[in-house]
Amino acid sequence: MPLTQPGTPTVRSRLRAASVSASGPEGRERLLVAATALVVVLVARFALGLVALVGSAVGFSVTAFPSGFVATPVGQFLGSFVLYPFPFYVASFVVLATIRPLTPRSDLRTVVRHAVVAGGAGTLALAVVGIVPGIVLSIDGGTWVNLALYLTTIPLSAGIVDTALLVAGAVLARLWLGGGHGDEVWAVEPAPRVVEAGEGDDAGDVEDDVAPPAVRGDRSTRLPTTVAAAPSARVVPPERPVVPSHPVPAPDDWSRFAPPAGPNEDDR
Repeated sequence: MPLTQPGTPTVRSRLRAASVSASGPEGRERLLVAATALVVVLVARFALGLVALVGSAVGFSVTAFPSGFVATPVGQFLGSFVLYPFPFYVASFVVLATIRPLTPRSDLRTVVRHAVVAGGAGTLALAVVGIVPGIVLSIDGGTWVNLALYLTTIPLSAGIVDTALLVAGAVLARLWLGGGHGDEVWAVEPAPRVVEAGEGDDAGDVEDDVAPPAVRGDRSTRLPTTVAAAPSARVVPPERPVVPSHPVPAPDDWSRFAPPAGPNEDDR
């Protein structure tokens, strides 16, 4: 018995959790998505079987099909639509509903991935169930080629087609039940845009989207970064005009007190 760590999900725990949550809203959504995807496979299988039934009925001859009901057109239709692919239906539905569940809010990448896993499980179920008829036919025919065919080519040829139909059904169920077009879930998150500075743009106007690198270590051990500056010239203060502390007073003008000039002798 393999040992698992506490909390490690197993197939039994997932089945138990699915059975417990099936009564809730999320469980009903999972079952609805799985059933919708499986209905697409059933409809496609029915259409293919119906076309084959019409072709077999047109060219049917009793002498050409002497092996009983399974070889008749109706038997071939039931065998290709119900009997042989039935293990694929069961296994893929169980995987989509419990082990790899889908909801209407799942992105399309998850939908495709889970549907492929469910289709692979259904194909494996076809190979496992085909062991019994392969052994019986091999014993009757005296060769083990039939067993090899029922383990390889026959389940693969049916499983590849049914897996493709199951993926298409899961995508349609997601788009229908999710109510969206699904384009946004394929979009890749854009990287931060770096604006390059033009010739007329200022370098300070460019937005820097890159975060500064983290600095490790204690703050007390960090050394400040110093920038060596060139020696600057000595600044000489401007000269101020010399103003005497006691200004010298201007000499007095006594000309206004002089007597008037006499008559000139030449004027006589």
